[in-house]
Amino acid sequence: MSTPHDSAARNDLDDLLGAPGFAGQVLRGCPGRVAGHLPLLDQVVGVTVAGPVIMNDVGTYADPTGMGGPIRCRESQITLRLNASHLRTALITEPTTQRLPPTLRLFDNDGGCAHVTYLTDRSDRLAFESLTLAGYLTPATDIDVDAHPIALRFGQCDQLDQLDSVLFDGGLTRLRSLPAPHTDATRVCERRAIAALSHAALLTMPTTLIAGGAGCLQMHDGVLTGSREHEGSMVLASGSARTMIDFNHISECWVTWANGACGRTGSLELYDDSGKCRFIATQTGPQTRAGAAGWAQLVEDIADQAA
Repeated sequence: MSTPHDSAARNDLDDLLGAPGFAGQVLRGCPGRVAGHLPLLDQVVGVTVAGPVIMNDVGTYADPTGMGGPIRCRESQITLRLNASHLRTALITEPTTQRLPPTLRLFDNDGGCAHVTYLTDRSDRLAFESLTLAGYLTPATDIDVDAHPIALRFGQCDQLDQLDSVLFDGGLTRLRSLPAPHTDATRVCERRAIAALSHAALLTMPTTLIAGGAGCLQMHDGVLTGSREHEGSMVLASGSARTMIDFNHISECWVTWANGACGRTGSLELYDDSGKCRFIATQTGPQTRAGAAGWAQLVEDIADQAA
């Protein structure tokens, strides 16, 4: 079974199709339409590999959203935000050996694996088998639209602008804009970013964690319950989700601000050597006053120490 990989180094799709003993098929139609059927699969494992960041989560999918759509992020669900114009192919695998689970895989325009869904014993196999029809029997949705924002705002933006600027081109344009004075963004060192995430886990802060793959953001909302870091490799635990970050391949860390449900909300954004945003830690949706204040204080402290 191939490992999901983010775009450029090799073509995951061709490797998988050419692997000896491959059992599966490429699904017809738009991957966005196939993704709309993910909630029907019941209990699964969802995995996004975003360069030096890996997020996996166990549960059921929320309805995926496209660029410009609402931020749907609930603790009990796997949440995807998609840019359909960056997704080319959906494929299912049905390995002949029982040691390997069936999967649904979404591939980007370069043939890199953007997201993988692994079936479990509690998955709905009938719904999985029906995916062979999903791509061309399902009506078009907003996820199918080639998302091309008229204008991307990087100054006084809201969280929709923030997430969609990452989905638009991987965050390349966003990163170039962050040093501008009007963004109020602050670059911080990797050790401060690690310390901040560790402290948030120590205080069990409510946090939204986001892994940025090609054309796909996987999001998990919940309380940070644990962290461990060794020689730049970090693991964060939040509910059923685990996020692994290799800071040895993170080149820039930024504290940014966007308007959210609780007003001005801080984020920690991590960019890799290619200039793509691979990870965001923030808060989305309603928060308790104490939870919002605690997160704001933590983010402000990181920025102040870097100034």
